[in-house]
Amino acid sequence: MAERDAALDALILKAHARDDRAALVTLYAQAADLAETVDRECFFLTYAYIFALELGHASQAGLRARLVAYGRE
Repeated sequence: MAERDAALDALILKAHARDDRAALVTLYAQAADLAETVDRECFFLTYAYIFALELGHASQAGLRARLVAYGRE
């Protein structure tokens, strides 16, 4: 698990360095999917949602729905 987290963290950092916001939507959503707690999941969902909103990304409605389901909108 730690190796997977470290690999995903590295990909997120690289995407930030490239300002690749489309990749950040995907990577943060993946991190949310792998989160072990609701708080951690919502943390990553929030970042995925913010980048999705900035881009008009197709996943924004689904990301918002997940946050709403947790009362985190």
